[in-house]
Amino acid sequence: MRDNDEMAPSSERPMYRNEFVQKSPKEHIKEFDAATKLPAVHDTADLVRSSAGDPHQYYGLGDWRYVHYDTIREPTFPRKPDLSKGELASGATVTRTDVWHDPNEPAITSIAKFSPENFRPVGWAENAPMPTSTCPEGTLDFRYNRLPIGHADRRPWVYFMTAASGVVAASLIRAIAGKLILTLWPAKDVFAAGVVEVDLRPIREGQNFVCKWRSKPVFIRKRTPEMIQSSKKDDCIAPSMREPATDAERCKKPEWLICIGVCTHLGCIPQPDAGNYGGYFCPCHGSHYDHSGRIRQGPAPKNLELPPHQFMDEFTVKLG
Repeated sequence: MRDNDEMAPSSERPMYRNEFVQKSPKEHIKEFDAATKLPAVHDTADLVRSSAGDPHQYYGLGDWRYVHYDTIREPTFPRKPDLSKGELASGATVTRTDVWHDPNEPAITSIAKFSPENFRPVGWAENAPMPTSTCPEGTLDFRYNRLPIGHADRRPWVYFMTAASGVVAASLIRAIAGKLILTLWPAKDVFAAGVVEVDLRPIREGQNFVCKWRSKPVFIRKRTPEMIQSSKKDDCIAPSMREPATDAERCKKPEWLICIGVCTHLGCIPQPDAGNYGGYFCPCHGSHYDHSGRIRQGPAPKNLELPPHQFMDEFTVKLG
């Protein structure tokens, strides 16, 4: 906004007097202790008015709004404050180091002297509201029943707050940890897909039936007597195999071979009824499996994986 005669810059019509006393905090305390205080009050009619006794405050709008400047206009200070009169450096156009800097000392020392704890309004020591001047006798203001810091009777309260804070903190940590764990937990639809029941009646003898379980192909083969006999015949050399396992360990029922149709080398899908041992053959890198799904030749490190399964009855198997 442009300056005009109707609305002068806000700092030219302040609501509070710019008159302060600059001393160290210890000197302010000594001055406060030695100053003459307002008399003690015994009747509510004699209480100090909220707008009285404050030499830093103007009357009018300043009684109700604790602001130094009118918020409509940008605060400006067209002149440098007179530090000898206790005026503070304020306003957007004032450079602090220009006002506060003493050429006889480092700038950081000069600025430190203008820290807020070094200033009190003129007349503050004599007019600062006191409990005895603002609270009549008989009014509970906790001046006399407040225990000093470090008192032994404060310890139970400190212990209680410490324990309560610990319980709240532990509850928050538990809730956050639980949420994080649940975000890593599989969804319900994944659990639902983790259990599949397969009807075995349509599978013919010697057929390699393929179903899906947890997004993986599962081979379910109804083995012929010749396949069973061939697998059991090689049990004698099972200890020398890459992953030792007998046919009985691989097949809960001799006529059923149930394994995951993924090569244990690099994840290709083997072809049934192929390879040097008649079971499965991986065309990617030449891994040969027998009729029990055991690795017999090629780079695959392990046998075809067996999914968790159990036979519900003679014609139903549950995967997962």
